[in-house]
Amino acid sequence: MAHPDPERIGVNVARLALTVFAAWLVQRLLFVLVHRGEQWLVRAARESGHGVQRARTIGQILRNAVTVLVLAWAFVHALEILGWDVKPLLVGASILGAALGFGAQFLVRDIIAGTFIFIEDQFVVGDIIEVNGQAATVEAVTLRATRLRDYNGRELHVPNGEMKIVVNHSRGWNRAIVDLPVSPGQDLDRVLAVTADVVTR
Repeated sequence: MAHPDPERIGVNVARLALTVFAAWLVQRLLFVLVHRGEQWLVRAARESGHGVQRARTIGQILRNAVTVLVLAWAFVHALEILGWDVKPLLVGASILGAALGFGAQFLVRDIIAGTFIFIEDQFVVGDIIEVNGQAATVEAVTLRATRLRDYNGRELHVPNGEMKIVVNHSRGWNRAIVDLPVSPGQDLDRVLAVTADVVTR
């Protein structure tokens, strides 16, 4: 039975440590680029409220994508360091992905829906929206799902593909209909004048 080579083990540990450090450094550098892109978008929108919210949403999505890509690279590189032949693993993963393609159709649907939410600027972080009759504030948006917080403080996670009808209460103008009881015989012109005065204050 062959004994493990201590020198080789030390080299592998050092390479793994360098891989982790490199992944962390790349993530930090890309996060800096994303942050600068956010600032540029805010300046381009002249620091309007909606522009700031949209910039933060874009930054959040990009940071999530950066983290996933960097972790995937670090994992594959770590397997190579440990002596695994990653080519058969990648081929097997592609075959398994094809086999699971039908089961992953909902995931693909959610990602496509999330992409259109981003492109069409349907809502951003901070907007108050109503999804399937449930009103809540948008706390986070990814390509797969949206995290909401309702008025009771409950956290809601909604797959983007499940959003059939979305009402955005934070865009443009809104109309509030209020029933105002008026006693018979009152001067309606006077009532309208008083109501308009109260509304415009």
